[in-house]
Amino acid sequence: MNKIGIIVNRTKDTDLKITNSIVKWAKCRKRIPMLAEDAAQMLDIPKYGATRSEILSDSDFIVVLGGDGTILNAARDASVYETPVLGINLGHLGFLAEAEIENMFKSLDTVINGNITIESRFMLEASLCNRDKNKVYNALNDVVISRGALLRVIKINVYINDEMAFSLNGDGLIVSTPTGSTAYSLSAGGPILSPDLSVMSLTPICTLSLFDRSSIVISGDELIKADLIGSKGDAFLSIDGKAESKIEPDEKVIIKKAPYKAQFIKLAGSSFYNVLRNKLSER
Repeated sequence: MNKIGIIVNRTKDTDLKITNSIVKWAKCRKRIPMLAEDAAQMLDIPKYGATRSEILSDSDFIVVLGGDGTILNAARDASVYETPVLGINLGHLGFLAEAEIENMFKSLDTVINGNITIESRFMLEASLCNRDKNKVYNALNDVVISRGALLRVIKINVYINDEMAFSLNGDGLIVSTPTGSTAYSLSAGGPILSPDLSVMSLTPICTLSLFDRSSIVISGDELIKADLIGSKGDAFLSIDGKAESKIEPDEKVIIKKAPYKAQFIKLAGSSFYNVLRNKLSER
């Protein structure tokens, strides 16, 4: 644990006071901090500046300062390099955070002393396919197919391993990982899933049916294909809460297990169910 990457949400640490305290902590322990070049310039330590790709690939672990969105993006991007992340909560809920500001340095000392485990989290790969090309995205939380600005429901035929599973009329469909099960999926009535599972949940969004409102949980080894019926290009594909692309009438969405897993540092005594109980009570 010699090189320690630092990724920070600058809107949460505007003066970089927290970031600088971690840099000083790392130097005192004869570790090498790596942070964004502009942040390093601002702190007058340019020799510790690095590009985001260098931080993701060269760090032994990455300290992420921010809320769930910042931690989510960092963990997803770092998954390609199998670099573990330690989330420190500067946001509201902090489901993905392992430490709070109050116990930040104690947690960091625990990490460099090796009293940790690494938890691998299942991810999704979504492909937007047409006759000419495929656009491929990786998701740690969820893949969402949703209607656009027009107040018009969309119809989606959903196939699992090329077998028709169900059809829905509504505002869309959420395909979630266990990590994402406490996010948008939960708000839409989806199940909470233990993060160590390799499964996917499929949850309809505001379906028009009085009866077909249930989620389906399937193995992570299954392949999902979503066909939009009668689409006029008024649906969108979103990855981890970010709208990535309009779905054109001739395009299909294919969702399957990603080739990578996000790596989260877990401290001794940390429990998903303890976090779940405490965080949901704060909502």
